[in-house]
Amino acid sequence: MYEIWLMLNIVYELALSIWPWLLALAALWLLLMGRAWGRRGADWRASLPGAIVLGLLVAIVIFAVTPIWNKSALGEMKYWVDWANLLGIAAAWGVAGVAFGWPLLTGLRRSGKAG
Repeated sequence: MYEIWLMLNIVYELALSIWPWLLALAALWLLLMGRAWGRRGADWRASLPGAIVLGLLVAIVIFAVTPIWNKSALGEMKYWVDWANLLGIAAAWGVAGVAFGWPLLTGLRRSGKAG
């Protein structure tokens, strides 16, 4: 249980260190949502599968790249908490990919730029 609490504290401290970037990303997401939501005839349902595929691709890439960014490798991960952290990081990036991709793809689809 200690390891999980430590992991949550580390995530919190990292978020505090980059809060301006997180605030800018939230503003960008709100802008994308507002633009896509404000368009008449925007087809959110048709854009969802593309956004999910985008999120899955982002999660897969992050899963593969995160150990390299940390100067490590998948073979170095011996403890279940390491795997839980890696899966959590990849899942969070995948959700962010869907969250940003869905309004973006909806806006592009509406304007005729996406198939």
